[in-house]
Amino acid sequence: MFQILLAIVSLAIWASIFIYYFRDPIYEWLDNRFGKDTPLADLEATDKQDDSHKQNKG
Repeated sequence: MFQILLAIVSLAIWASIFIYYFRDPIYEWLDNRFGKDTPLADLEATDKQDDSHKQNKG
């Protein structure tokens, strides 16, 4: 039983060291993966306004 507990504690320590060492890339990935995106409708509307503005000039 002690060996199982020791293995679990060692895995927890290794995981915490890994997370602490790579915390900035992990936070950037999490923000990129689950962060708020810009709405596509606004981008498409801006593109259409730019296209119509170019057509009026040319």
